[in-house]
Amino acid sequence: MTTPSPDPTDPLDAPTAALAAAVLEVSRHVETEALPRPRWFALARQAELLADSPGLASLLGIEGEAATDPLSLTPIELDESTGAPGADGPADPLRALAGMTWPAGLAAGGALACDLAPEALDLRDGAGAEDLPAGGALRVVAAAMADGTTWTAVRRPGGEGHVLGAALVPDLVSALAETVAELA
Repeated sequence: MTTPSPDPTDPLDAPTAALAAAVLEVSRHVETEALPRPRWFALARQAELLADSPGLASLLGIEGEAATDPLSLTPIELDESTGAPGADGPADPLRALAGMTWPAGLAAGGALACDLAPEALDLRDGAGAEDLPAGGALRVVAAAMADGTTWTAVRRPGGEGHVLGAALVPDLVSALAETVAELA
């Protein structure tokens, strides 16, 4: 869900823009890697994270107002020890989401990155699929916040640019939003 922006020329409200930035950060993080299984990321509120661990700001290169911005999100990759399905978990992100546990107290939302065959997903009508180069798998990074805000980036691995939107892969985004809703 996205909240209408008070400025009609700006398509993203501030919370959605913060989520979109986190999605693109995750996409850059996994950009060069094959993803035979989904990779999972908790989305932590940066100001809360830095308040709990002040030394982290210098490690992340965060200074001034950025350190206290209540909307900024920091993606934290999860593994089996933090509740994410492991290397032997399902390759299908919908099946993997069924067993996903997000870390309470840390995550304000969650994201996943995966490579999917184009026939394995339905892009939302009008999502810009025609803008994606033909062939191969699609790299999908989907994120949802506990309040229901969602954002998605889709591209071809190794390709230039992304198709971006709130729910480009409706089934996946809906399932992801359902799992993070319990964080509210």
